[in-house]
Amino acid sequence: MTDLEKLIPQDTLVQVAGETIAISPLKVGQLPAFLRVISPVMAQLSQPQINWLALFGERGDDLLNAIGIAVKKPREWVDDLAADDALLLAAKVMEVNADFFTRTVIPKLDGLFSLGKGIQAANTGSTSPSV
Repeated sequence: MTDLEKLIPQDTLVQVAGETIAISPLKVGQLPAFLRVISPVMAQLSQPQINWLALFGERGDDLLNAIGIAVKKPREWVDDLAADDALLLAAKVMEVNADFFTRTVIPKLDGLFSLGKGIQAANTGSTSPSV
């Protein structure tokens, strides 16, 4: 990989449903919709081993919407994919955007979860003993 390729990520080409799909890092315009649908899935996606079948069973609609957004295809197109093609696309989208997820999304979600726990503790009347 050249220095230029490191600076400017290249598309990853995947053969799916008889066409070549170029998977590239998410663009800023894709982020709002993508993050809305992928946020409920992030806990499973941050695991060292992803159980894709369990993930599809629990959060399949969110994941299918995210795939469509990431590959710039309508949800109907994604719905018509063979299961192995959908899994391949999901994995490739995560792979291509792994740096974004590990540096940006997961730390922010961890911070939000911590903040949420603090707010929940405050709302339940949990106080620390005074000295």
